[in-house]
Amino acid sequence: MDDSRKKGNKNNGENDDSSFTAEKHKHGKHPNSLANLKPYEKGVSGNPGGRSMKFKNLKTALDRWGEKYIDYDLWEIPSATDGESLKEQVIFAIWDKARRGNVRCIEILAQLGCLDD
Repeated sequence: MDDSRKKGNKNNGENDDSSFTAEKHKHGKHPNSLANLKPYEKGVSGNPGGRSMKFKNLKTALDRWGEKYIDYDLWEIPSATDGESLKEQVIFAIWDKARRGNVRCIEILAQLGCLDD
């Protein structure tokens, strides 16, 4: 048996230049990649809208409750949210638990920017 067959060469020991082995470029350094780069003009952003806010509607609803002044103690949440939808009750509960010191609810309000002035 031929030595080239023992080593697993399928081209009988001949050098075969294919497009995969002819010329090697480092990642991102290929001339076609470099020719495609077009920098943004000065003062222009590549993402003008910015990162989209995941919980935009939740923040809006929480902000609405954050502006309300309540002059009585809210030990019983159902009495404070009578006639409200379940969504409104959940939003109220987040504010109420944060007011009582629940760290997770405070984090939710802080991450959404509801505690910013």
